[in-house]
Amino acid sequence: MGTRSVRSWILAAVLAAAPAAAAEQVEAVPHRVTVTLKDGGRLVGTIVSEDETALTLLTAAGLELRLVRDAIASVTPGSDARGAGRPELGDPNDTRLMFAPTGRPLARGNGYFSDHYVLFPGFAYGLTDNLSLSGGVSTIPTLGLADQLFYVSTQLGFQPTEKIAFSIGGLYAGGTQESLGAGVLYGVTTLGRPERSLTVGLALGAVRDEEDLANEHGEFIGRTTRWRSRPIVMAGGTFRLARRASLVSENWFFVDRPLSQQTFGLALRLFSDRISVDVGFLIVPGIIDEGFPIPWLSFSYHFGPSRASRRPGAAEHVSLPPRPSRR
Repeated sequence: MGTRSVRSWILAAVLAAAPAAAAEQVEAVPHRVTVTLKDGGRLVGTIVSEDETALTLLTAAGLELRLVRDAIASVTPGSDARGAGRPELGDPNDTRLMFAPTGRPLARGNGYFSDHYVLFPGFAYGLTDNLSLSGGVSTIPTLGLADQLFYVSTQLGFQPTEKIAFSIGGLYAGGTQESLGAGVLYGVTTLGRPERSLTVGLALGAVRDEEDLANEHGEFIGRTTRWRSRPIVMAGGTFRLARRASLVSENWFFVDRPLSQQTFGLALRLFSDRISVDVGFLIVPGIIDEGFPIPWLSFSYHFGPSRASRRPGAAEHVSLPPRPSRR
């Protein structure tokens, strides 16, 4: 065999082996995935190992996170350019706008403590993955106990996909004085991810009023209590401005009033993994006629499995969708 034939044979062998070697190299490169949490956060990395109950994700920062099955909305191939291998910080307060709820349910064991205007603390807690309970009471120093206000609320929510969630619920607000009282039955739907979403709700509100009764001679004979109800439409949403900041809007429309007598709200939300702060204003009919909107200030601290899952070392509390069976 001549030298030219030997060279030709070696070149042919190298060219034949190159595709197989390239295929092995591509197969050896781990595929990057994006893990979307139910609370809106995202993790980008590669899957190191997995079984029927959990998987271990290696992030670009070199952190290994063990993820368990209750807080993951989806696992998709590829990565979001914004991720850059680090967790995408999710809004911890995505179950609420400024005060009104979104359609997203508060998962079991998750909750938060809130405070509006420093003087109206409240709480919310997920009893199950769909049912939550919330409430609050005012602590205004200049008012006696009989003049303080309170509210209690319950909500039943469902989130069939990452971009669709809906809830129904009820709220009662009042005070120790019998003349104070208001109730709301509502349904609300949220479309979109927490970083950019639209929330629309329909409510039936009722207010308890006391009226004086008089006889045919105009003499006072007592008082009666009546409930006056009216339908209300709520529209709002969120828009992510930066990794730790969003715009939040909440607007109320009473169907029997002109647009000039509706209530509008807008706030800037600053948040970390557990804490969110809303600073904004409310435009309320009658008050805005005096020349100024009402300032809005609220604070919330969040706890529960979805918060713990964002800390290295506590990720065993996070969960994944069921792993498909292989045949």
